Amino acid sequence: MTVERMSHSETETLQLAARLGRQLSAGDVVCLEGPLGSGKTCFVRGLATGLGLDPTAVNSPTFVIWQRYQQMQTALALVHLDAFRLGGPDDLDSVGWEELLETPNTVIAVEWPSRITAALPQRRINVVMSHVAENTRRLALDAPAKIASTWEGTDE
Repeated sequence: MTVERMSHSETETLQLAARLGRQLSAGDVVCLEGPLGSGKTCFVRGLATGLGLDPTAVNSPTFVIWQRYQQMQTALALVHLDAFRLGGPDDLDSVGWEELLETPNTVIAVEWPSRITAALPQRRINVVMSHVAENTRRLALDAPAKIASTWEGTDE
């Protein structure tokens, strides 16, 4: 099921992502596609909020490839992977991709998933972000109906 929403600010993007984050379960992979500056890392901050993690700890892992966010009082950890600097799926071996996928109680957010499509699980949540105006983004969520429905009825 695909649901589209418009975000007119960073705050709205954070809120939409937090809504999604509250619906996620261990093993979920959220793929975030969009051009530079479209709000992918901002969206991951919102996911962290929805998972009960500290959103201020989240920053772009472009140069370290991935980061893990976890707190003792939360059930799920968040792994944030940025595939921008990867040459393709073969480069994932060097970052322990298979181990990340098998890590218990973990949600994975992937920026630039098109660079590693062949290595992504079939069962995943896709979010495509695009610029509409300076502060406006279109977010298209493709997810199972139970998850996608969390965006239905939200204000635009």
